[in-house]
Amino acid sequence: EYRLTRYLLANYDPSVRPASNSSQALTVVFGVSLHSIIDVDEKNQILTTNCWLTQIWTDAHLTWNSSDFGQVTWLSHGIYRSSCDMNVEYFPFDIQSCRMMWASWTYDGYQLDLVKQMDRGDMSNYQSNGEFDLVEFSAARNITYYSCCPEPYPDITFTIKLRRRPMFYVFNLILPCVLINGIALLVFYVPSESGEKVTLGISALLSMTVFLMTIRESLPPTEKTPLISLYYGVTICLVSLASGMSVLTLNIHHRGVRGTEVPRLVQRLVLGGLSRVLFLHFQPVAEIPSSTHDNNIHLNDLKSQEQGLGDIGGCLDSISAEKLQQMTTLETLDHITGSPRLHTARRHHHHATPNHDPTTAPSLATPTAQASDFEHQFMRVLNKVYNTIEKNEVRLGEQDRKEATRVQWQQVALVIDRFLLACFLLSTVIATTTILFSSPHGP
Repeated sequence: EYRLTRYLLANYDPSVRPASNSSQALTVVFGVSLHSIIDVDEKNQILTTNCWLTQIWTDAHLTWNSSDFGQVTWLSHGIYRSSCDMNVEYFPFDIQSCRMMWASWTYDGYQLDLVKQMDRGDMSNYQSNGEFDLVEFSAARNITYYSCCPEPYPDITFTIKLRRRPMFYVFNLILPCVLINGIALLVFYVPSESGEKVTLGISALLSMTVFLMTIRESLPPTEKTPLISLYYGVTICLVSLASGMSVLTLNIHHRGVRGTEVPRLVQRLVLGGLSRVLFLHFQPVAEIPSSTHDNNIHLNDLKSQEQGLGDIGGCLDSISAEKLQQMTTLETLDHITGSPRLHTARRHHHHATPNHDPTTAPSLATPTAQASDFEHQFMRVLNKVYNTIEKNEVRLGEQDRKEATRVQWQQVALVIDRFLLACFLLSTVIATTTILFSSPHGP
């Protein structure tokens, strides 16, 4: 072997194309054995592989007789980094197709002819990758004509198809987004009295924004929006809209504090039809009239109260019904006008009538004047009591009306919350199903 090698390589020139005739092309059989995929860099769009190359040709210069030619087999090993056009439109449910092309940049097709060893690349020693599954490793022979030269340039192109294993991204990116979105929808279920509706929505929005920034750091800036970025974008829009609508429901909930009446149309549509659709049942709120009670004094009530109290005191037994009616009317008008001068004038006029002679009947005038004074004081006290009771009734009625209005607005806000919860839940389910299942490669 040693003597044969020295004999064959004694005058051998490796710079000369080892063909038997310069007019004939040297045929080289080319094959690639894929051992492992080291890395797939989506951001820089680079594929790093570990491959064995096999090149077989017949060297006419390595002969020792006229019939035996030297067949050369060259096995080389290396780590190859190739540029790959990454399509991340359906990330993380995507399939990447990367090409590795081997050709001669020194000889054209008339001098060096490349022939593929097999129709498919060698995967017998392939070690599986934790992020991608190897779907296909095919080989194809192509002939390219460049603008500089009329000669053909053959090449052997190996296509590597990789399917991404999505479970890592499902558990670390998609599942947290679904859970955060579900928590964000609970803003419509949180009671408005807690004061945490808007805080919950903003917290969910910030969390989803952080996840979206993490995804953007690992993906290339392409014109086609990745599937997971589209899902996060739609979800962020839904959460933002839900937070805004929660502010609207809070405004409706606290509108009753200002005493604004609920419109009849809102009562009919929201508390009537929509609440029954959402299976919400409320106890009917008592109708409280908006106008205040009549402030006029009812004379019959005063007479009945006066007569009821008059039975207790024997001083009023001597007063006639007509005189009592006159005094009651006089005191009522005096209370309504509120003029102390008019009241004094009426008293003097009452005591100075021609029917009373103070000089002839002094003994009878004194008991009558005392009875009149007592009756007058009694009517004043009675009027004050009645006015106080009337004011309390008006105040309590106004409080009841405001409370009923506040309860109605709270019921309206609750119905709107439940309606928005159903709408956003349905929108989230539709958006999630439509976006995540839009990949042709399946979720």
